[in-house]
Amino acid sequence: MMPSSYKFIHLASHCVLKNLEEPYLYDIESDDLYELSSDAFQFLLRCSQGESPPIRKEDEEFIQYCLSQHLIAYSEIPMQRKTFSNPSPTPSLRYLELQITDRCNLRCRHCYIGDGLYQDLSVEQIQKLLKEFEEIQGLRLLLSGGEPLLHPYFWEINDILRDQAFRSVLLSNGTLITRDVSRRLRVHEVQISLDGMKEGHESLRGKGNFEKTLMAIDTLQEAGMTVSIATMIHRRNLEEFDQLASLLESKNIREWNVDVPCIEGRLKENRELWVSPPVAGPFLNYGYGGGLHLSKNNASCGAHLCAIIPNGRVAKCGLFGQESVGSIEEGLRICWQRIPRILLKDLSCNCNEIEACRGGCRYRAKIHGGLFQPDPFQCYARGVLKGGEEDDDQEGS
Repeated sequence: MMPSSYKFIHLASHCVLKNLEEPYLYDIESDDLYELSSDAFQFLLRCSQGESPPIRKEDEEFIQYCLSQHLIAYSEIPMQRKTFSNPSPTPSLRYLELQITDRCNLRCRHCYIGDGLYQDLSVEQIQKLLKEFEEIQGLRLLLSGGEPLLHPYFWEINDILRDQAFRSVLLSNGTLITRDVSRRLRVHEVQISLDGMKEGHESLRGKGNFEKTLMAIDTLQEAGMTVSIATMIHRRNLEEFDQLASLLESKNIREWNVDVPCIEGRLKENRELWVSPPVAGPFLNYGYGGGLHLSKNNASCGAHLCAIIPNGRVAKCGLFGQESVGSIEEGLRICWQRIPRILLKDLSCNCNEIEACRGGCRYRAKIHGGLFQPDPFQCYARGVLKGGEEDDDQEGS
């Protein structure tokens, strides 16, 4: 029962209703997604619109659970929240990689983008995209580049991020993050690229950058920011993973994304750094935490993701930037609905891991056999394939 001194229930400031394939309540701060019944969704929708709907006996357990998770609260006055009546498209666009610039202060030897053309999305374009992503019921914005801090109007963009009904994650190399930058950031999370210990990291990103990156992690955490780590597997960090894992544990990093670079961009000129699927695959298992909020539509990797590159084109992901489906000027929803879907049943995979790995990265699969083939790195990571060293100069499977 509602306490007699209160008349209204309202959503916590960090929570928002999402009408995706199913109705949900999304906790932006924790990145947790709670599936709701139709009745529960309508009840919370009325509360978020400032109403005080009657509480039935069968509602009380649900309300107590939401209170215990700090998803809702009582109030004496109505508190309206931003709501979006139109449901998401199917499949829903949940994750948007927004490459706001291709400028970068490093020349990483594995970067698939290569040398930038000094292209930037305008603030007006970004504002329009943020509004469209809200209306399309998006969950997580990945603010990327290049190095996004080098966008000429980054701080103007930064100042509007926390007013949005989705989680914002800044993807950075960390070398430009000072104490002042950490205090000014309005994102919910910063993902820092750390590609090994000193030797492994600097073999990709240049001398002197390991200490700068560690300092960025520390200053962000001191400012109360959630920090996650992204690591690329390469020839010169294979012996460092255990030490790196211990370092991240000592810094209480709760999410570690480990991936394999594709032979694109500058890696074409540095092929000696590439590691073949049998060798690299098992290292993918070092990653932990995080994860995606997937629906039950049985689609392969990227079912709920798309990317916008700095020239305003929309693609399946950043790696598919040369195969865009349209321009942001046409509208995000329209472009999203053009992206081709690949169902799990259409893949040539025939193992018991397909529901877990969803066929792996489609771009890696494409260059290692074909778009409908399994991603060999995931096959070796999950023990579906076993083998020894391959010729590291080969790009095929």
